Amino acid sequence: MKVTAINHFFGKVGQAQIRFRWAILAVFTVITLICCMGLTHFSFSLGDEGWFGGSDEITINKKKYEEVFGNLNGVGVLIIKQSDGDLFNEDMLKVIDRLGNRLRDEIPFADRLTSIIEVDIPVGNEEGFEVKKPFKDCIPSDSAELAKARALVMRGSEQTNALINSLVSDNGKESWILLSLLPFEGKTLDEEFNGDKDEVTLAIGYKLMEIIESEEFQSSGYKLYGSGVPYEDAKEERYDVPEYGKCVMLGFVVMLIFLALFLRNIFGVIVPAFATLGAIASVLGAMSFFGIKADSTLISLPIVLGMALAVGYSVHYINMFKLFFRRTGKRKESVVMCVEECGWSVLFTVITTMASFVSFLFVDMKPLSWMGKTAALIVFAIYIYVSVLIPILLSFGKDSAPDTANEMGATKLDMHFSRWAGFVQKKRWPIIITSILVLAAFIPGIFKITARVDYDAISGDKMPYIQKQKEMLAAKLGNRYSYSVMIQFDEEGAFKDPQNMNALLDFEKFLGTLSLTKWSGGKARVSSVTSILKEMNSALNEGKEEFYKVPEDEYVLAQLMELSSIEMREDFNDFMDEDFKITTVNVDMSRYATEEARDNVAAIQTKLSELFPKAHSSLLGDMIQYAEMSNRTVFGGIKSIGFSIIIIAIMLIAAFASIRTGLISMIPNIAPVILVGGVMGYMDYALDFGTVTVMPMILGIAVDDTIHLTTHLKMGLEKYGTYGTAMESCFREIGKSMFLTTLILCAMFTVYLFSPMRFLFIVGVLVIFGLAGALLADYTISPALLNVVKPFGKEKQTSLRIPEEQSNS
Repeated sequence: MKVTAINHFFGKVGQAQIRFRWAILAVFTVITLICCMGLTHFSFSLGDEGWFGGSDEITINKKKYEEVFGNLNGVGVLIIKQSDGDLFNEDMLKVIDRLGNRLRDEIPFADRLTSIIEVDIPVGNEEGFEVKKPFKDCIPSDSAELAKARALVMRGSEQTNALINSLVSDNGKESWILLSLLPFEGKTLDEEFNGDKDEVTLAIGYKLMEIIESEEFQSSGYKLYGSGVPYEDAKEERYDVPEYGKCVMLGFVVMLIFLALFLRNIFGVIVPAFATLGAIASVLGAMSFFGIKADSTLISLPIVLGMALAVGYSVHYINMFKLFFRRTGKRKESVVMCVEECGWSVLFTVITTMASFVSFLFVDMKPLSWMGKTAALIVFAIYIYVSVLIPILLSFGKDSAPDTANEMGATKLDMHFSRWAGFVQKKRWPIIITSILVLAAFIPGIFKITARVDYDAISGDKMPYIQKQKEMLAAKLGNRYSYSVMIQFDEEGAFKDPQNMNALLDFEKFLGTLSLTKWSGGKARVSSVTSILKEMNSALNEGKEEFYKVPEDEYVLAQLMELSSIEMREDFNDFMDEDFKITTVNVDMSRYATEEARDNVAAIQTKLSELFPKAHSSLLGDMIQYAEMSNRTVFGGIKSIGFSIIIIAIMLIAAFASIRTGLISMIPNIAPVILVGGVMGYMDYALDFGTVTVMPMILGIAVDDTIHLTTHLKMGLEKYGTYGTAMESCFREIGKSMFLTTLILCAMFTVYLFSPMRFLFIVGVLVIFGLAGALLADYTISPALLNVVKPFGKEKQTSLRIPEEQSNS
């Protein structure tokens, strides 16, 4: 492949750009304005609906669950008494009552409220039993009546009262106020929320925040803690999204500073800035037109990357233009020569960078596939805006006299890079050996990498709401994570069979032995229909504790279930369908730990197969989602980096029409990936939905300089005939641009180092380390290998040589 022939084509492109520059500027302006109109439809995708697609097994299982039991997600408030005494006094009970009423009346899609004020308790009497509410009529002022109500709620022992250490703590100081939600569907969804379930979730979360934070419930005597998926999503939008926006704004400021510092003119700042904003806004606006929501967690990555690459591409074009303008003094001619020189190498770097992000489409999680798709489109849009607009706008202005004292147009710094190429040529073998030893030292760290995808762990401790959440988790009843197990038989009345009911009891006991199951007091936080059956059986037998069990007689069990489904209908329907063939078990978790979660999930699946061989079982909720996200992050990351390496290697081989050249060019690009992997392992930086993007990103960016280097080396060889002279010419022309673009890229991602979000901080560290490693590799191992292997064939003598000039600046 003759690089000069390709450059000749791009020279014609440059001429066309100048000839039709006004028409092109008009077209770009119109397209940008139209696409930017789409930003009025811009919105974020939040919650678990944003992680898994509609055809995903997790989403399908969730829909099955909601068809039988209603909305899987609800909201709750944990109230904790701070002063002496417990919650069973008139003032505190009125607080709980008012709070419950506001939740039920003000939160959209509110369904059933459960609290110590409104809870059904079966109690035996002379006629058999009755279902009582502790405060059916009102909250009494009389201490004796209050004590009577307290005794009803706290009756029996922890082992015979399902409410103790579940709804209310054994010391009476903590209690949950729980609100189940109706499915997000129907007229209300369509008319008030335009059919957008994410909007419903946020509205619920923000309303819960508003109620908790209202003046009515501010007191030194108690504390309130919100919980539930809608609440978590609202916190994410309130606290995290502004943090991502801050990173983007700081990145833009850094971009302007570096453009001003290195290009030293207004034009060099305004044009790349306009190209950057226009390209990013056009992509996000166009995607919004098609109803594609942005992922709130990863939104900053493609934007900051786009700004960084825009600066890098702009520096290449502007520096090359300056080089030729100093030589010729002719503006339009210099623009054409600039496009001719930069066109192919910049385009090829864009293609390889896009390929590295397209690889995220193979990760079976919507946020990562969105990030890959968006980043690839932004990279392409940045290239179009920069490669078209900058040459056109550079063509405006006056010519000037050429710099006759410096016929090559090189600066002192350019000449330093040229001499560095000569040094590397002399020390090529020590450089190659040292590089091999350094990479070998980092390889063991790769095998220490683990996955960690729970949001609390990757957010870190510095976000404002994390400390309050830790306070809540430290409470006896506090919990953040939970999951459900749905067990479904084909035949009606399957759970009236004592064998299946005993299997359910055994399964509950087994869940209590798992490492992540939360225990409060002396009881595992596992709830199912068996608790209702035990309480009903005890109530029917004069409240005797020895009858707090599920009957083993098939007829008695069937009758008890029928009676419970009528008298305790709402509670019963939370756990069992009307045909008695589908049941669910809910489990609260003490914490989330990735490896333990995987082990727990595997153990649950094995136990389900053992106890319910004829049933269909589904796992839903936090542990299952996070465990699945962890698996997909690990395997998706492996597939992504593997695809990136393969596709970029193929493209390099095809571009240089040489297997040897393509594979040699891959070595310095794999080197920073190894360095990043080693750092992750040694520093215990786990794979998560942020860090999994780093290695493909580094590979896609690192290959840019390698392509520039290899392409200019081949051009230099065609021009000068020898590898040594060609390499010196190559470093003189692009050595400074390689340094500046990498410096700017690193500076852009430095903004992440100041973020309180832990995963953004880690992404910043890894990207900076990887880009610095990539630049070092391109300054050392790349030229050393190219000098040794001589991939473009034998040297030949030409009449051209590099003049022995000394540059002024």
